Amino acid sequence: MRTPGGRLSAVASLAVCTALLLGGCGRNDEGDTSATKLGFTEYAGAVDYPAVTGPHDKGYAAPGEGLRQLVPMGDCVLGEGTFANGYRYVNVNWSGSDGCTKLSLTPKPAAAGEADLPYSMRSGWTGGGLPGDVVVPWDDGSLIGVGGSVTRREPSGEVSRLAALPLTFNNHPEQETADDASVNAAVQVGSRLLIGGGQTVGHVESPYVFASDDGGATVHRVPLPPVGGGQPSTPVGSLGVNADDVVGFGAAATNAFDFHPTGTIPFWHSPDGGAHWTSGRITGTPPGTRVRSVLYASGHWFAVGGHAKAGAFYNSLPLVLTSRDGTHWTRVDSAEMGTGEIIAATVDSAGRPVLVGSAVRPKSRPDAPTVECGAVWVGDGTTTGWKRGGLGCSEDPPTAVTTLADGRVLIAGNRDLWLG
Repeated sequence: MRTPGGRLSAVASLAVCTALLLGGCGRNDEGDTSATKLGFTEYAGAVDYPAVTGPHDKGYAAPGEGLRQLVPMGDCVLGEGTFANGYRYVNVNWSGSDGCTKLSLTPKPAAAGEADLPYSMRSGWTGGGLPGDVVVPWDDGSLIGVGGSVTRREPSGEVSRLAALPLTFNNHPEQETADDASVNAAVQVGSRLLIGGGQTVGHVESPYVFASDDGGATVHRVPLPPVGGGQPSTPVGSLGVNADDVVGFGAAATNAFDFHPTGTIPFWHSPDGGAHWTSGRITGTPPGTRVRSVLYASGHWFAVGGHAKAGAFYNSLPLVLTSRDGTHWTRVDSAEMGTGEIIAATVDSAGRPVLVGSAVRPKSRPDAPTVECGAVWVGDGTTTGWKRGGLGCSEDPPTAVTTLADGRVLIAGNRDLWLG
């Protein structure tokens, strides 16, 4: 009972969860309104899978790999992420079809021609497209990719390398060094590019912000004030913009097993486009709290993510923090939102927040594949009212969301997409 994209049908998913009597699918399998009733149409199997596949192998991209970001471009999007080439993960892009109902890897993966090399010397297809961990749409129609360096993709498709970030990036994990850096967020504020992430030196991680006032040709570091008397050991994980106001939040964790150790999330606020910052912190957060995205919608700031439900590893719960001014934050009671961690967010054409996430379903046996049940939440113009729609359960849940130029909302994962 699988659809062409390999996703369990809604009926089959419900039958499985009911038979297991585990409830780990949360409201996604316990009475969720289907996302179709919120105006979303599913296109199963419409995303080129980001891994080498064979006649008897459907491929595998680990959690956090594959499609990571959807960036509006023309009538559709550019997808940014990684591809499992059989030896390592390499940078790839997806381009959208007419109507934005299909996302295709561009350029297509090619054979590496390494059959005669010893296995230890093989590196596989090297990927392609606009490089970067984060891509920012620029107001002249170009796209800016930010990783270890800044790269611009002109509307014509021409790609040029710009400034390098003055950080140490460990591009060879097999080497025994703890020094490394990450790029987690980048935004345009007026004519300024802001870049946020973290730098690890000697096992100690610290946050950073870089700014560029010439479109990425040069970058300079912007001082971040200490938080609570010291510099937090967490990177800048997300940045949000409203006119000249900018809010940055610390990333509480980088993967599902590296939880924030202190129960405190740092944040920074700038009223002048990222030139000067003040700091603050959210205390008393639940175990495993992570902030995934910051956005301004319906007259409020939202910082969203998830946290572990007490005593239940599989039952993650949505995290929603709200603020009027970007400096005073309130944690919203998310009990009515059901289970699941929010992993991506956008603002729709009506100015409402749209959140996307998923919840891991408990396994029926230890060797069973990990299945996650996806969901979308659409705000009602307040900070507490949400309509939730189920996006089905699969091994490849939704991972990204954006609002297209024509106002439609596009949700996608490593295999399927939804338009609404």
